[in-house]
Amino acid sequence: MSGFLVADDFGLGLRHNQVILTLLETGAIDATSVMIDGTLPPDHLARLERCRRQGAQIGLHLNLTHSFDADRAAPTIAHLLRDALRGRVPAALLADLARQAQAFQDRFGRLPDFYDGHQHVHCLPGFAAAATALPQGEATWLRVPLPRGAGGLRRNIRAGGPKTLLVASLARAARRRFRRKGWRINEDFSGFLRLDDPDSVRRWLPRLLDAASPDCVVMVHPGAQDDPAQCPGHAAAARQVEAEILAQRRKARGS
Repeated sequence: MSGFLVADDFGLGLRHNQVILTLLETGAIDATSVMIDGTLPPDHLARLERCRRQGAQIGLHLNLTHSFDADRAAPTIAHLLRDALRGRVPAALLADLARQAQAFQDRFGRLPDFYDGHQHVHCLPGFAAAATALPQGEATWLRVPLPRGAGGLRRNIRAGGPKTLLVASLARAARRRFRRKGWRINEDFSGFLRLDDPDSVRRWLPRLLDAASPDCVVMVHPGAQDDPAQCPGHAAAARQVEAEILAQRRKARGS
């Protein structure tokens, strides 16, 4: 078992893109979500669309906490969470989610197959309501980072650490809102890892993949260790480890 594997952060950097594209093209992963303000050369977009025609899904990775502008710092997820819990969500940030959705349509000529969020921002109070207002088609779905059942949650807490419980709590509330608004959502989720610890990633990612049911959406972050574009708190080597594990498992299935 492996579940439905979604690689986050397409657009973060050219070398990351190449890794994700290769994994998509070889069937090692099932989908990727795009940071629409990121690095998206035309040939990479063309390869994404070819993968989609062959069955892959291409979604929008809603992003408010990673800046692609060297002159503008993005808010941290801790800052956004604090404001969200106080009911002080800036209107400009909510509007930026809609802008990103429109930018995706302008770039791809269609709606995303699904929406998810960088650091799960779309599940924060206030932001979840804005996510439900994003444009959707009959099959568009919203990712809910909430493992199904106590066993799955415990496994992901062991793999990802205490933050997993916080995200799951926020996701549970967001799921109720998404359902009330009629959105399609995933029923199971996995993929929480200690992204600052490559050894932990190497130990836990195979376990999460082995435990994933066929309908489980599994979040992964493959990439290139030598890409100059990296996220704070996310070890570059951890992306390389995930890429190697995913490629090795695909090779093993094909042998």
